[in-house]
Amino acid sequence: MDELQQRREGRVAVLTLNRPGAGNRLTASFANEIAAALRAIRDDHGVGACVLTGAGNVFCLGGDFAGAGAEEHGWRAYADALLALDDSMVQLGKPLIAAVNGDAHAGGFALMTACDLAVAAEGATFGLPEAAKGFFPFVATALVKDVLPKSVFFDLVYNARLLTAAEAQTLNLVGEVVPRPAVSTKALSGRIRQRLMRATWSSSAATCISRRGAWSAARPSSRRAPPCSPRSLPAPHAIPD
Repeated sequence: MDELQQRREGRVAVLTLNRPGAGNRLTASFANEIAAALRAIRDDHGVGACVLTGAGNVFCLGGDFAGAGAEEHGWRAYADALLALDDSMVQLGKPLIAAVNGDAHAGGFALMTACDLAVAAEGATFGLPEAAKGFFPFVATALVKDVLPKSVFFDLVYNARLLTAAEAQTLNLVGEVVPRPAVSTKALSGRIRQRLMRATWSSSAATCISRRGAWSAARPSSRRAPPCSPRSLPAPHAIPD
């Protein structure tokens, strides 16, 4: 079974996280596979946009640390893979839409916020629940803290509270909330699709530059940070999400 399913809907590439039995969680190798797919989409002039979604009833529940081991270099490689995935999303140069078919927690929440637009399922929840398991969300914190109001961010981090889909929409984290079966259809239809069919994003350097500029403004500290320096890496017992 392919962990990442890829298909085309006209000029839109659709990537589906396909580990439903594991909550579509990201291993280092899975994160690297998604990043490679995004780089290929960036370079494909026949693709005008990308939709990211999950298989089953969840979008992504965060990280899967299998294979990271107990050594520091294993955790560094894992954190670097997640940050490299985030960079590949920022540098895509084409519209990136999250079709959030279910819960987006921890690293999955960061994955969603790295997209330009999001359509979410009714009943989906969003947040950083690591504190409830005794961990601190080091990696996700760096990636999402600049897209949330300060009080909301620390509420999610310290209290492990989960946002409802309605709250996420109020915070402008998602644009529309629809019944679960309609999520992918909504992400691929209506005004968004019509505009993408007319656009020439893939050949526009201006699109890439303006998109990266927008993210640099929205997430200034995370864009300036090094990929993963030894000083910033948490100790092995404090697992990043």
